[in-house]
Amino acid sequence: MSRILGLGALGVTAASTLAVYQTRFVSRIHQASSCQMSRLEDLPSREIIVDSLKKEKQFDVLVIGGGSAGAGVALDAQTRGLKTAMVEYGDYCSGTSSKSSKLLHGGVKYLETALKEMDYEQYKIVQEGLNERINVMKAAPFLSHTFPVLVPTYKWWQSVYYWGGVKVYDFLAGKGILKPSKFVSKEEALEICPTIKKEGLRGAMLYYDGQQNDARLVLVVALTAIRYGAKCVNHTECISLLKDSDGKVNGAVVKDHVTGETYKINAKVVVNATGPYNDHIRKMADEKRKPMILGSSGIHLTVAKYFCPGNTGLINPKSSDGRVIFAFPWEDVTIVGTTDDPAEASHSPTVTEKEIQYILNEMNRSFEKEYQIKREDVISAWSGIRGLVLDPRKKDHKTLARGHLVDVGATGLITIAGGKLTTFRHMAEETMDKVVEVNKLEEAKPCATRGMKFEGGQEYTPMLYRIISRKYGLEESVATHLCQTYGDKVYEVLKLCKSTGKKFPAIGHRLHPDFPFLEAEVRYAVKEYARIPADILARRTRLSLLDARAARQVLPRVVSIMAEELEWSPEEQKRHYEEGLKFLKVEMGVCNLGKGKEDTFELNNAEKTAIYNIFKKVDREKRGYFSGADLKVFLNKRANVHQDILDDVILEANDGNKYISPGDLHKIYLDIKNGSFKGRRLVDHLGEVKWE
Repeated sequence: MSRILGLGALGVTAASTLAVYQTRFVSRIHQASSCQMSRLEDLPSREIIVDSLKKEKQFDVLVIGGGSAGAGVALDAQTRGLKTAMVEYGDYCSGTSSKSSKLLHGGVKYLETALKEMDYEQYKIVQEGLNERINVMKAAPFLSHTFPVLVPTYKWWQSVYYWGGVKVYDFLAGKGILKPSKFVSKEEALEICPTIKKEGLRGAMLYYDGQQNDARLVLVVALTAIRYGAKCVNHTECISLLKDSDGKVNGAVVKDHVTGETYKINAKVVVNATGPYNDHIRKMADEKRKPMILGSSGIHLTVAKYFCPGNTGLINPKSSDGRVIFAFPWEDVTIVGTTDDPAEASHSPTVTEKEIQYILNEMNRSFEKEYQIKREDVISAWSGIRGLVLDPRKKDHKTLARGHLVDVGATGLITIAGGKLTTFRHMAEETMDKVVEVNKLEEAKPCATRGMKFEGGQEYTPMLYRIISRKYGLEESVATHLCQTYGDKVYEVLKLCKSTGKKFPAIGHRLHPDFPFLEAEVRYAVKEYARIPADILARRTRLSLLDARAARQVLPRVVSIMAEELEWSPEEQKRHYEEGLKFLKVEMGVCNLGKGKEDTFELNNAEKTAIYNIFKKVDREKRGYFSGADLKVFLNKRANVHQDILDDVILEANDGNKYISPGDLHKIYLDIKNGSFKGRRLVDHLGEVKWE
């Protein structure tokens, strides 16, 4: 039956390809922007922006929400010649947009639905995504790149089925195709990704999509809007909407979470771009409005890079419940996801143990047993709440729209809902077209964002990292990171670096020895409106997503540097440290990782007995301790290891002590159970203990 269904789906694929051929429009590849406005050379301070918001008599457009949709609308509106303001409850991109799967894509799963069900709406989502994928990649080339994705096949019909689907995906991309997809043999698939399950493997489909740094992408869009004159401010909450005598929305009352001040912002038009909180703002405008948003939680786990060797992603297209599960390489780690479960909107979403186990179990179905992800391998876990759309224009509210929707309320409030990060620019364009049409803003110019280079992209070249590495004496990994984060603005960060006092690297002190992030980036982030430690750890450096425990280790230093820049008192430093720690525990999964000082495992009696039995086998002389020489005798014919190496194994495992007692061995095994790497070589020689 599955083979018949596969052939049937392939037939649908072929027929649909012919059907859409005549209706397909050619992808509008990155054309020159029509914007003639000049950009500010220096970013204004947050204080200057807030002062402008208070003093301006009336803005043309006020945007509520600073995620991908909100930042996109602010940039589009400002570059049409409209006076624009934007407020964001938290930091720019602090919500759903910063917790995405890091893709720029059309959506292969949407394409499958479109072809199987002949669903034109799903087809449009794919076409829009593929058009915008190439536009975004050229607008911010330093933040995006092409990466390959492997889809293993284990039945003959899957090979044909996926080949047909992915070839349609290539076809729809048109001139915006990144690289042609291809089918690879079993041997090639294992060479590309040695960790995948071998049993029954027939080959794999290899296709290409885009990848990006989501939080930085949204931030540079907001910064570009500010450069063009928009008044955008973060950490500012909309607490109520203003209305004129006719009941039309004409502004908002906002509260600055940094200063505690409350003030009014007047505007001709208010755009609601708050994602999962859209209904909250819509209720402010009209209490009788029916809900149009259904929250959906999508979680991601971070594990080590070696689970995705090379730069190739891995997809399990059919989990046990029909979802798509993936493991993608990103920023020298692997991110694994994702879920799609009903959830309430939250500014501090958490990940449950049930969700973690679900992702691990489903993804491990794609890995060989020895390469499967263990619970202790998880080094960060985070959740983003999507705002899926219940179309208010339809009587049936049961059907969710996976695309975006621009809704105009009776009070004049315009809401942009749904969509995905890849299509944010086009979503903003359609939103502003509606704003101009409904409010008859005749002074507005046409959209100018297509073809626009975002902040950092104007003079960026792929070889920039080589130039700054040689010129400033930087490590290559640090130079690469800086260029792929700041683009041509990297020189502004380098100005803030301090000398190391060494020949090489000459400048730049790392925040953490295992990551390329510099202390100077914290100072620069303050200039880019970072105001709390989470702004640095989660969105300016992404460290909390890459390794939540490493983020906790650098938290005191981040607070110290921010205190210097923002003149925090000792009391404020303590408060920000505690808030930062709470953020890491609640939103980044520190409390769920199982190997921290606050949350450690202990050895049970069975484990202690097993370890002591191992000790007795090595301590044959019954001296109460063993050395490298005893270990050599224990290993005997099992392993031909030189005595010097075994001595080093003992020293490394036991903090420089060449003798190991029963207590020492218990501690070494306990540390391993709690995720430590120290002592790993010794345990490999002695043998594992089954943890309970």
